[in-house]
Amino acid sequence: MAVLQDCLFTCQACTYRTLVDEALACEDTHEQCRSWAQTGECEKNPRYMLQSCTSACGSCAEKQTGCTRANHTLPMAVPGGMEAMFARATTDFPELEVTALSTSPWVLQFENLISADEAQQMVAACKTFDRSMAGDQLSPVRTSTQCWCDDKEGCMQTDIVRKLTDKMLNVTMLPYPNAEYFQVLRYDPGHFYKQHHDQQSGHWTPQGVRLYTFFVYLSDVEEGGGTHFPELGITVQPKLGRGILWPSVFDHDLRTSDRRTQHEALPVIKGVKYAANLWQHLFDFKTPSASGLCVFLGKNSNH
Repeated sequence: MAVLQDCLFTCQACTYRTLVDEALACEDTHEQCRSWAQTGECEKNPRYMLQSCTSACGSCAEKQTGCTRANHTLPMAVPGGMEAMFARATTDFPELEVTALSTSPWVLQFENLISADEAQQMVAACKTFDRSMAGDQLSPVRTSTQCWCDDKEGCMQTDIVRKLTDKMLNVTMLPYPNAEYFQVLRYDPGHFYKQHHDQQSGHWTPQGVRLYTFFVYLSDVEEGGGTHFPELGITVQPKLGRGILWPSVFDHDLRTSDRRTQHEALPVIKGVKYAANLWQHLFDFKTPSASGLCVFLGKNSNH
């Protein structure tokens, strides 16, 4: 670690040092931080305030250890374990009509994950849809809008969201804290997300790497809007209740992104596409996320 600190350029660790400096910074990044803190926003909106208004919220000391993962914390997957999980998924859920679109890497297609009424409830639980991020920033490569289905909106507390979360985690055999909050998406005609990869979490972050993406369509689409995997020659057409599950890292090396699962959301030509992502991590995501003390829960740190 001393060499890493003293020889940043030689060790090609400049980006890492920049990220760490940002994570530990005791400063306010918005001119309204003081007034927000006085009205109780540090308690009401900790995930934003404790990061962006660290000084005003008096959270400088806590922030120093906010990105630390306890040494005794065990990962919820081991090298070689993905194969068994995916194989089990193809046989143990007949009601979901599972189809293996690929086995190297695994890409599974599911049906009947959610009913029309349930999908409508899930979309309605989102109060607002904002421009989607590509990674952790706005970009012309992604033009959809999104809603984070978390505590702030109250969306996460709805019965259908918890039911769907449990159903998906039953397939992947991961505990509830390891899943992110649902990202609910809306694609209007012309909207798309160009080729990208979902693994953006450094293995050293509290939550570890994103192991899996479990994606579900919340509507039919009249034309366009498919999910395309260029490296695999696979395109999945939108259908209400249909889901796709794939890994973001190699089974034999959970620290390394499997670039074969790069994918894109093809442009919607006619109709509106609603869908949702449930990203799942090697370690607990929700506990450090709730604390609001670590910037790396929502920032691209996989450099």
